[in-house]
Amino acid sequence: MPKNRRFRPDDIYELKNVSDPQVSPDGTRVAYCVSWPDRDSDSTHVSIYVAPLKGRSPARRFTHGTKDHTPRWSPDGRYLAFVSDRGDKSQLFVAPLDGGEAQQLTKRKWGASQPAWSPDGRSLAFVARTGRFTPPKERKGLEKAAPVVIHDLRYKLDGIGFFDRRRTHVFVVDMDSGEQTQLTSSDYFDDHPAWSPNGRTIAFVSDRERDRNQRQWRTDVWTVPAAGGRPRKLTRSRGSAAHPTYSPDGKYVAYAGHEHGDEGVARNPHLMLVSARGGAPRSLSAATDRPVDGWPWALGQAISWAPNSRSVYFLAADRGTVAIYRAGLRGDPKKVLGGAPQIESFVLTPDGKRAVFAAVWPNRPLEIYAAPLGNGRRETNLSHSNDGFLARVEPGDIRRATYTAPDGLTIESFVMYPPGYKRGRRYPLAVNVHGGPHSYHPGSRAMTEFHALTARGYVVLLPNPRGSTSYGDALSEMVVGDWAGGDYGDILAAVASLVAKGIADPERLYIGGYSYGGYMAIWAVGHTDRFRAALVGAPVANLISSFGTGDIPGMDIHEFGGLPHENMAFYIERSPTTHLANCTTPVLLVHHEGDLRCPIAQSEEIFTTLKAMGKEVEFVRYPGGFHTYNTHTPSQAKDRLQRTIAWYDSHAPKPKRRAKPKPKRAKVAAAR
Repeated sequence: MPKNRRFRPDDIYELKNVSDPQVSPDGTRVAYCVSWPDRDSDSTHVSIYVAPLKGRSPARRFTHGTKDHTPRWSPDGRYLAFVSDRGDKSQLFVAPLDGGEAQQLTKRKWGASQPAWSPDGRSLAFVARTGRFTPPKERKGLEKAAPVVIHDLRYKLDGIGFFDRRRTHVFVVDMDSGEQTQLTSSDYFDDHPAWSPNGRTIAFVSDRERDRNQRQWRTDVWTVPAAGGRPRKLTRSRGSAAHPTYSPDGKYVAYAGHEHGDEGVARNPHLMLVSARGGAPRSLSAATDRPVDGWPWALGQAISWAPNSRSVYFLAADRGTVAIYRAGLRGDPKKVLGGAPQIESFVLTPDGKRAVFAAVWPNRPLEIYAAPLGNGRRETNLSHSNDGFLARVEPGDIRRATYTAPDGLTIESFVMYPPGYKRGRRYPLAVNVHGGPHSYHPGSRAMTEFHALTARGYVVLLPNPRGSTSYGDALSEMVVGDWAGGDYGDILAAVASLVAKGIADPERLYIGGYSYGGYMAIWAVGHTDRFRAALVGAPVANLISSFGTGDIPGMDIHEFGGLPHENMAFYIERSPTTHLANCTTPVLLVHHEGDLRCPIAQSEEIFTTLKAMGKEVEFVRYPGGFHTYNTHTPSQAKDRLQRTIAWYDSHAPKPKRRAKPKPKRAKVAAAR
């Protein structure tokens, strides 16, 4: 049955995201989150749904708030604990499955999050902030003008803001009495609580080293007695750890992380295993040479133990896809569920025979699925959240492509085609460079941008140049110390490949990207005039000022070979601002004013320089927001789609007029 129409920017209000599936203890139901953009409030709403695992009847909405998330089943399956913001910060609630009002468990001044049930169901661990702090709106008198005094290199973080005296710590609330006990304290950030099977101990992650405030993304696995006591470190402070998970027999703790030190961003995170008594962790996933999901953050559960404690299931990215793998206690990882999609989170059923997971692909919006492990049987859609969207809208097709870089390296990309694409016809090409650089395409969270372009008749190129993850450590590390080197050549080679194949029109080439993708887009137009227009989103523009004003200077030190004064020639030469005088391509800049990762001053430098030279440039400043997409309002997301299409469309070459045929002269017969 043909679809009714192509994607439109307004369709962002029709798409739903699903996440964080959680299976009931009896294996009959799954709870998960559904989020959607709300037009009236210009915000994202999220509620919890419950669906039968057999998929024979539709899911039902379990909560009716607009900020309900993180559902967690009680061990007896009678209740769901969850987090909700109902006007008094995010707090913990618990609701019976058989009906009835949700009971509020916490009233923490700064909110509560990350609920985790004790094995006996009598307690709930959670994380909450503590410490003295007065919000700016509540400050009076001289307090309004009081300065902020900064002593540490790590003093701000995109998505959070500037650090103050508050710190996150682990608490336990008694389900009968409501009494709350704080288990961790002092000047540390503690996260990701997880109970031991016997209920006596809680694992968590924290950086408690002396130099913790002078670095980023360094944590260890710690444990603390559930009844209170001194925390104990399990790992060796050589890297990072996230989402610790006890084995069912209580002997081990699995977690996502690494022991790469400050090289962790460029190299693969691993599925790590450490004894519950502590010691030397070891990687169970190293043989895959692929990055394990769940570090430093996750969109739900990314690690699950087999019921017999003999193996661990985990997510890892492979050439742009994300699959479920299984590893034994000695390693030997094997892919057990995957294919084309990207699996964002998963859990096993209690018998360990099936997985329930959230999955997405550019032409398949997010849904919750269930599938047996390892036998190749087709998955069952449990959520059907986007059935209506797919019934109305025809998405473009996506295909994998390979090509050869200038130095002979084989590089992959993904290519999205307009609906109704006809082989042999040349199309305008929109290149989208992913962020990172240690990330990969296809970026599911940006799928609306891809579909908006294919709907307008563009072919969209999604390259994975050197520096991209999901292809192994060697490719990911190639860009370290070589931003805008081999990676730039890879991107141009991908464009040339599509032109040579007759897919892309060489007169209608466009380039865009966000973050590192914005860096590559503005670098490209400073070095070639082959692109008719560029969309530059939240870029790095000046490596020196970016190092001094961004929130992750430690990454810059590693990626760029030291501090600016230690490698000044590189910092200057590989800064796109150094080469703006060569730019002849019209540039559209889009940036959020609250961005702490790539501060808006980076776009200001580009705009001021190009404008002062009389170049064609437009600068769109969105109020609020951080660097991450999920902090941008729905109206801003729609506006960006519309502006991107309009910018590219308005710089298309004018159609060539066909020359009118000259009238034929009438032949005059010769006189006889």
